[in-house]
Amino acid sequence: MLNQNRNVLITGGTGILGSAVTKSYLAKDDNVAVTYLFDDEVERFKQHNPEICEDVTFLFANVTEEEAVQQTIQTFINQFGHLDILVNIVGGFVGGILAAELEQDRWDFMMDLNLKSVFLCCKAVVPHMIERGFGKIVNVSARAGLKGEAGLSAYCVSKGGVRTFTESLAAEVMDSGINVNCIMPSIMDTPMNRDAMPDEDHRRWVKTDNVARVICFLTSDDASIINGAAIPVYGRV
Repeated sequence: MLNQNRNVLITGGTGILGSAVTKSYLAKDDNVAVTYLFDDEVERFKQHNPEICEDVTFLFANVTEEEAVQQTIQTFINQFGHLDILVNIVGGFVGGILAAELEQDRWDFMMDLNLKSVFLCCKAVVPHMIERGFGKIVNVSARAGLKGEAGLSAYCVSKGGVRTFTESLAAEVMDSGINVNCIMPSIMDTPMNRDAMPDEDHRRWVKTDNVARVICFLTSDDASIINGAAIPVYGRV
């Protein structure tokens, strides 16, 4: 398939990393839709990205509920005709709490937001991609998903689950013309992280624009031989 004018769906595309990824695909003349859950996400995106907001389709979706995900995917396909690329960025962080003190609702929140969302979105798009014989999926795991760390049990487990789910799905669809990979960021250079860690050397953190370029590469024709990979994007930390 020619690497141009593709139809791209980005979950969490209104966030800092999502915005960078959205810009990267638009720069390639792709058609891009991003999911959102709250109206203020869209308003914030438009405020910070006025130059591209008219080129983006915003789709309401609760990506932790299967029926809502299925409806969103169908809405996307009805509007664009088909879906070529899925980038799962939706996620969150809960840390600094020992497992024995971690409340169940916080554990469930991490599993739903970081892992269940990826599963549901992939489950919804894979049959469509198999039918077409083409598709690219990139999920966002994390460096913390490689091993458990004190106070980060829920986050580590959820992001580790994204990595192993990516490997399983890639093995299932490897003969269907579909590539499934994930990236593993560490600390990204975002305003939120700078506020939380003002004394760190921010020059060593990976830029979201650089992470976006890796994601775009993984969905390019040049990366057609990469499947089931977990790509480190740690920067210098």
